Amino acid sequence: MRPAQSLAGMIEIRGLGIRKVEVEPLAVVGLIVDLDAADSVRHPEKAAAKTVIDGVTLPRLGVAAGTAGLPLVLAAVRIPSAGD
Repeated sequence: MRPAQSLAGMIEIRGLGIRKVEVEPLAVVGLIVDLDAADSVRHPEKAAAKTVIDGVTLPRLGVAAGTAGLPLVLAAVRIPSAGD
């Protein structure tokens, strides 16, 4: 993945606004975090754990609106799924 040229090097920090940061020009995506996911449930269907972007299948984590996403992301990257 590459950042959109017009947004490269910028991040919005809640309560602080937009800030300039160093940017990595290219990165490998290992997990899609879908914030405000309408299909977020305690035991999601297997199909909900993957998404396809431009023909590439990637793991997906659906996070419900109002839910703190960071603990879920940390758990997802630290704890292998039962099928691994």
